[in-house]
Amino acid sequence: MRKQYDKKFKLKVCKDIESEVTTVSNVAKEYSISRPIVSRWLSEYRRYQNKAFSGQGNRLPDKADIYALQKQVEELKKETEILKKFEHFVKQKK
Repeated sequence: MRKQYDKKFKLKVCKDIESEVTTVSNVAKEYSISRPIVSRWLSEYRRYQNKAFSGQGNRLPDKADIYALQKQVEELKKETEILKKFEHFVKQKK
């Protein structure tokens, strides 16, 4: 099973690298984390700052909006189908 690091840890590591307290290589060695993973954390941190590392299935801020809109479209399509069926039912009753 792969190791999981919480948001607080990732933010601390990235802030330390950004403020030149340490380097990507040093963090990778110190915590036995591969360099590409630390680099990916740093990239995400630089892009989203404190909103990075949403974790636990939460999407990144820009993707969250798209996902929410897609879900809303799905719901509206379902509602439209229900209303069409109801309209058909009412017409049959007349």
